[in-house]
Amino acid sequence: MNIFKTVGHLIWGDVSNQELFQIPSGQFYVYKPTSFPGKKTKECIFIDSMVTVRRTSVEFQFTLAVSRLYEEGEDENDDAEDDNERFFPINENMQFRKYVSNGATTFSWQGQEDSETADFTYEYVCDEETSSLTCNSFETLMYQCMYEAKYLQSHIRASDADIAQFEIHTPINSKPAGKITSSALKSPKSQKPSSPKSNKSSSPKLKSESPKRTTESTSRPPEVADQPVKYEGVAEAEGELHLYNATTNLFEVQAFQVVVQLVRSAKFEYWLLVSGQKGEQYLAQPLEERMNSVFTPHHLSFIWNYFDDKGQVYSWLIRFKDEKPLRLFKAHFAECMYEVINRRSWGVAEESDQVFYMKTYDPDVKMNSPKDEFEESDESEREKSDDEEDDEEEEEEQEDHRVSFGAGNDKSKNSHLQVGYKDRSFVLRGNKIGIFKHGDGDNLEFDSTISRVANKAGREINPSLMLLHDQDTSMMLLDPKDQNTAYRMDLEYGKVVEEWSLPTASGVTHIMGDSKYSHLYGTNTMVGMSKDSVFRIDPRVSGNKIVQDQSKQYAKTNQFTAAATTANGSLVIGGHKGEMKLFNAIGKVAKTALPGIGNPILGIDVSGDGQYVLATCKTYLLLINVMNPANKTLGFDKSFPADSKPTPIRLQLQPQDVALMKHEISFTPAKFNMGENELEKTIVTSTGPYVITWNFRRIKMGHINEYQIKRYEDKVVADNFKYGHDRSIIVTLQDDGMLLVNDIGFLNTLRPRI
Repeated sequence: MNIFKTVGHLIWGDVSNQELFQIPSGQFYVYKPTSFPGKKTKECIFIDSMVTVRRTSVEFQFTLAVSRLYEEGEDENDDAEDDNERFFPINENMQFRKYVSNGATTFSWQGQEDSETADFTYEYVCDEETSSLTCNSFETLMYQCMYEAKYLQSHIRASDADIAQFEIHTPINSKPAGKITSSALKSPKSQKPSSPKSNKSSSPKLKSESPKRTTESTSRPPEVADQPVKYEGVAEAEGELHLYNATTNLFEVQAFQVVVQLVRSAKFEYWLLVSGQKGEQYLAQPLEERMNSVFTPHHLSFIWNYFDDKGQVYSWLIRFKDEKPLRLFKAHFAECMYEVINRRSWGVAEESDQVFYMKTYDPDVKMNSPKDEFEESDESEREKSDDEEDDEEEEEEQEDHRVSFGAGNDKSKNSHLQVGYKDRSFVLRGNKIGIFKHGDGDNLEFDSTISRVANKAGREINPSLMLLHDQDTSMMLLDPKDQNTAYRMDLEYGKVVEEWSLPTASGVTHIMGDSKYSHLYGTNTMVGMSKDSVFRIDPRVSGNKIVQDQSKQYAKTNQFTAAATTANGSLVIGGHKGEMKLFNAIGKVAKTALPGIGNPILGIDVSGDGQYVLATCKTYLLLINVMNPANKTLGFDKSFPADSKPTPIRLQLQPQDVALMKHEISFTPAKFNMGENELEKTIVTSTGPYVITWNFRRIKMGHINEYQIKRYEDKVVADNFKYGHDRSIIVTLQDDGMLLVNDIGFLNTLRPRI
């Protein structure tokens, strides 16, 4: 610690200064115990705060203070004074420690002994701009304060060993109840083999001892699959190999020096091979979409998933020696994956499309949102009152209000959800529709069942789509057995009262409102879509309900898969190769065409103002700001220059979380929270029995790896926000169950610890 002697002198020199040192910006969290042994929930106390070490009136006693910072426009007097600052006596019992969390230095400590917070763990995550010198100085100062508190004397004559006795190197391992915690990369420093003898070879590469699996590792690597016999090399790099251990919540070293290779075994087929210096094989894996690969430049790491023949899921990590091999490997990996997914050569893609695609592998991308967007006062992100915090200490199961469909012995499964803007939600189960009321206290109450959906002739319909219409008085239905007809059900009577003829070459696949909020009003017309056409629907027209001068047939190669409208009626359409087209009018040529990554768009949503497009693919979401910063126009209204297409942000789960979930990712269509004149603040989707939420404001600031996961006992088939709310989610389970999840606490984040 000699490096901090001078800094320490400057900090301690002025005895009249009560505040010794300060870190000016970071986030402050608390882990609280639950009724489940060893489980804790994570809550955000202050999303913007500073931490300060202060003298007290008692000699040799010091306090750690964490203070909330206010954004421009917020009133510091809105909250009670006690809510704006938290204090902790500095001593060795607090178990203070430092580690790295998602590229940012993190400090954590325990609550005060003999108090109600004794089992709480606190965490302060410094902003990534905080320098290492500031963090190290703060850490050293804390140990010096602990020394003085323990021995009641100045630390000036203490040796480095005397101060170092308070260091704790292992992060506190907390796992929130009902949520998946993110992982940590175990430092190999204490396990690293002794340095090899010097090598007199002219080769610049140093040979190390034979790679060994660490004896203390409790993770079991999968059996090595047979690699292709014939292949040609594409890329090669050296690094450390780690395997995620769900028991310890750590990435554990499997070999300190390996060679990772990308090889081509056939046209559009590539493999990832990992071997030791003496040729021993650690891994052979074909490149595929479900690898869920993530590159983290901050830690020089490549993380991905491996699925064995028994359905087990593993998370591997390669740590490269420096930034250059990581950058080159990432570029080659992206090109290979492009060819695997698209079944076409990388070289034939247009240069602008290549740039667009490569940006999806950039984990540090930030949206080109105006600065003042982040400085707006946001009442929903103010810290909770004491009463709310007391309520949240109850078990999580009590926060979710479950209600039964009441379908008896029906073997059908729930499949679709529609959330009304008034006080009802609707769940489709076979040819039955369950109706639920949003009762007092934000509870769900089962209301009634439309027991048999049938057309006007009496033939039963198992709808493939349902959509609320005309101020929630009607439900539009599509029948997979008659793809040229849309049905309007009167919800008061629970019967189909109109059948609209919509003749198309390939059958109607989607219908939607004229605009994002048209269902709030008595709007007659709608928008329809087939696999290769878009058209206006007007039920007032006799016979064919398609408005001919507001329809357009596109090339059959388009294969449209999803669509959504903005508040002013602009339209975005997604296709089976991931491409998206932006229209400002029905029946016209698209103003902007965005290339795809190669995976089908399963669902699409758009912010009310049209600035943000949210597309769902099977294993990731794509979020795109379609506002051109150069001319402040939307891509719906004017094309982007070919060389300046918008930057896509890929939202995906960390591979270590996928390993904990133990199944492949298959996202349901992601949604923004919805409400007329309401800002989009949260994103929700689900996969299997898990519901995942992102804080949209944090994403726009560049924090794309922060999300919250919650597990249920059954598969989630649909989820959406309660109208006008950004923290209340209605969840539909596969088998006879609906839940209203109140106060999702989207400020609670998962920060992968590496």
